Amino acid sequence: MEKDTRGKIYEFHGFRLEEAQLRLLYHDRPVPLKPKILDLLLFLIQKRGQLIAKDELMRKVWPDAIVEENNITVSMSILRKTLGEARGNRQFIETVPRRGYRFVAEVTELSTEQMPAGHSDESVQKDPEEEPIDSLAIIPMGSPNKDFNVEYLSEAITESIINLLSRIASLRVLACSTVFRFKGRDIDPQQIGHLLNVKALMMIRVIPVGDKLIIRSELVKVADGSQIWGEQYNRSPSDILAIQEEIAKAITDSLKFKLSRDDQIWLFKGWTRNSEAFNFYLRGRYFWHKYGKEWVLKAIEVFKEAIAIDSDYALAHCGLADAYFRLSNIHLPPREVLPKAKEAALRAVEIDPNLAEAHSSLGLVKVYYDYDWNGAESEFRKALTLNPNLVLAHQRLGSYLTFMGRFEEAIRHYETALDLDPFSLQINTNLATTYYLRGEYERAANHLKKTGELEPNYMPTLFVLGCVYIQQDRLAEAIEQFQSIYKLDDEAYLALGFMGYAHALAGHRAEAETILNVLEEICRRRYVSPYSMLVIHLALGPEERVFELLEQLYEERNEWLVWLKVSPELRPLRNDPRFKNLLMRVGFPD
Repeated sequence: MEKDTRGKIYEFHGFRLEEAQLRLLYHDRPVPLKPKILDLLLFLIQKRGQLIAKDELMRKVWPDAIVEENNITVSMSILRKTLGEARGNRQFIETVPRRGYRFVAEVTELSTEQMPAGHSDESVQKDPEEEPIDSLAIIPMGSPNKDFNVEYLSEAITESIINLLSRIASLRVLACSTVFRFKGRDIDPQQIGHLLNVKALMMIRVIPVGDKLIIRSELVKVADGSQIWGEQYNRSPSDILAIQEEIAKAITDSLKFKLSRDDQIWLFKGWTRNSEAFNFYLRGRYFWHKYGKEWVLKAIEVFKEAIAIDSDYALAHCGLADAYFRLSNIHLPPREVLPKAKEAALRAVEIDPNLAEAHSSLGLVKVYYDYDWNGAESEFRKALTLNPNLVLAHQRLGSYLTFMGRFEEAIRHYETALDLDPFSLQINTNLATTYYLRGEYERAANHLKKTGELEPNYMPTLFVLGCVYIQQDRLAEAIEQFQSIYKLDDEAYLALGFMGYAHALAGHRAEAETILNVLEEICRRRYVSPYSMLVIHLALGPEERVFELLEQLYEERNEWLVWLKVSPELRPLRNDPRFKNLLMRVGFPD
């Protein structure tokens, strides 16, 4: 039988957990927590210093419910955010990989009789309503019948409002890839708001009625679940442009952001005044988020439609640049599409030099096509000066800094991006990749596995984990990892190449040569990145063929060249004069 701890008070690092009152305080101010998260914290503290297995947590905290392991991960994430635990600095809760958790902070245990003199309920019941709401998540509610037109409008309106409001430097607005994970669910605004660590949550629902749209929007305070603002719009689809501006302005008014007239003009810069062009742009971004080649080609088509209607629509040019870039190296030769991406990005900057998205898109081109490293950094930093909350700019600057070997700076930008987009699979994978390139293989693997809990079949995560296994000399696991990617997508030729590389390193020459022959045969029919074959030759030889393929990468402006300074598999080449010459031609600073 467990010790009766009723009435106990636990103090640690400015926090006080009062079991009898079922509340958590921080410097005498109430900290809002859902009951199960509070139960989780209490159990961890009671077992402090001890390793608690995940199945024990399930039994003790959720005794009457069927709970998946991912629920524990999510709940632990909420708790860590509430406690203000920084990534890489687990001062409260230690994760023991594949086993469980341990509460490691020093705790002082008191009884109610030992409460400090003068303490009373009134002294801690400070009204949190006066605190400004400086963080927001906007969630599209989805269509019950999965109507495409409703689905895309729901996502697109949400994204456009997010993009507008993210320009307010003092407001933290969570990005699309995080909030879209909750689309179509019956959500509890307070629960999701606590999970996302925001102070307000907005829900948008689009309902078609004949040739009209009903758009319902509701803004809820996470602390107490009260409605801050709500509105219903009955409009035609051609009014979407006006509606999203109305909603964005209503939110800024409701959250008491005092915007001057100049601020409001700046807030909406980059947007067309043509509703048809705006609709095409929204559709293009919807397709662009789908990633697959056929979706990206559709995105290009509709971005062009938007530009045909309004040639000065800067954001549509940004969308076109980003879509062309997404085709490069994986689906089409870089020299075929990157010049088009550059043309679109330059046009966007020409139309609106103060549009952060335009500088972010141009910086991408300067990295992967121009090898203009100083120019790229300048563009990314210009974007962040114009919009400090632009997630893509933080992510892209982080990648640039990674290529330069400036890993600490890269990690800071990835962490800023994750604060705005915590469930982003790509940013989480980028952060893990930086750990991997820095030689922190176990840390990288742990982060990739945690990311895999969000989406088990996300191929970039699987790919980088396979690369980590290679560097850890876990070659059988690496081969299995790359095989799993190829089973998911039989056009994942880079994964096939790295599978051959792992076979060669393991001494399986016949298997590696078979994969190499397969790739060379596919090359005769369609585009395959030369890097897929280069890595196999790194292990099999001959070295001359490796350098021939490096030259081919250079001639076609292949994106793998940006990794020359940091990729571990290229380490044996770095003292070769031919490799140093290539680094110089790609423009890497000494």
